Amino acid sequence: RCEGRVEVKHEGQWGSVCSYDDSWDVHAASVVCRQLGWGTATRTSTYTPFGAGAGQIWLQPYFCSGTETMLSDCPHLGWGQHFCDHEMDVGVTCSDGVQEWGLHAPPSSSVHASDAGAVELRLVNGSGPCEGRVEVKLRGQWGTVADDTWNTEGAEVVCQQLGCG
Repeated sequence: RCEGRVEVKHEGQWGSVCSYDDSWDVHAASVVCRQLGWGTATRTSTYTPFGAGAGQIWLQPYFCSGTETMLSDCPHLGWGQHFCDHEMDVGVTCSDGVQEWGLHAPPSSSVHASDAGAVELRLVNGSGPCEGRVEVKLRGQWGTVADDTWNTEGAEVVCQQLGCG
């Protein structure tokens, strides 16, 4: 559940991430793992180790420092601009971290490992955008998160995923 082909969501559409010149490394993979709340990168993979994507290729990041908050913060040619085909889609294997679900970062540009059963995330009924009941959207349906072991670490992951600090 903590590995797969890397895809990003931009303008409501999922698309893959590729690497043309072997610039996909542990620095870029660590950004993905951190953004997903899945610990650290234990393996980086290039050239479709988890199968080729289909449709849009959104990002070709290069020379990530590893300190970026989101994969889209790494230098890239622009959304949808690349020198790749789907045979160059990249993947990651993460150490797991504290995350219990395949959540995404901010809705405008989300990331997920495609084999992770991805869902969307939101907070509802709070007094602002960074507080409220946690809900996830899976297969088109919103539902409340219920967890009898919910703790500060889980809450921190949600806050980070939503860009709330």
